[in-house]
Amino acid sequence: MSAQCLKLICDGEFEIVKITEELYDEAVELFKNYFVKYENLSIACNLRDTEETRSEMEKFIRLLLRDNISFAARHIPSQQMAAMCINKMTNPSANIKPDHIFEILESPNMEKIGEIMHHLETSYDIYKEWQVKCIIELTFLSTRTEFSRRGLALILAEFTVDYGRKLKEEGSKESLELPAYLKGQQPEAITSVFTSHFSQRVGEKLGFVTLFREEYSKFSFEGKTFAEKIDPQHKYIIFAAKHL
Repeated sequence: MSAQCLKLICDGEFEIVKITEELYDEAVELFKNYFVKYENLSIACNLRDTEETRSEMEKFIRLLLRDNISFAARHIPSQQMAAMCINKMTNPSANIKPDHIFEILESPNMEKIGEIMHHLETSYDIYKEWQVKCIIELTFLSTRTEFSRRGLALILAEFTVDYGRKLKEEGSKESLELPAYLKGQQPEAITSVFTSHFSQRVGEKLGFVTLFREEYSKFSFEGKTFAEKIDPQHKYIIFAAKHL
């Protein structure tokens, strides 16, 4: 069964769809062949180098998608998944945490990325400082190169923000579609670790507030700093958030 169109965009050339189970394989393919190839942490930690890391990444993505709050832009003429925004929900007070997901990360490459994400996300206690319990984490934004510069990442991120607001409404269609383990969760903010100059611009356009920032020269893997391994236009990585 084809995923339902949630919104037509770009003069009807693309449609936004939810990444449901029948689209998991396409999402994994897009992640492996585009996100990992071009994203800064993936480059710095050599994620494409071994079958072990590729296998871990696939398991990781499939676990994230189970939250049923991730979206894709599908190119209607070709039916290709052109871009995607993978999200997850967390609420430590209700024991809804990503710990079980990160437990599958065993390779040194993926462990390093997990370590950096933990560093960024714990350097500012958003739950305490913003007085929130439940948040959506915008985890991955990725676009096929042939569909770049069309604004798809921005459109999907904005759609996620709007969807998060609808999840706050008790009894809304969106809240009823949450899996059983997330029933009743009402996100109050959306966060993201923006790893590139481009994704940081998306966050700025949507009104995300920078909560913590670290220069890439502070991190290293296998004897080289991240600043030595990635494009120099990307100076730092940031943890940012927006109220819903």
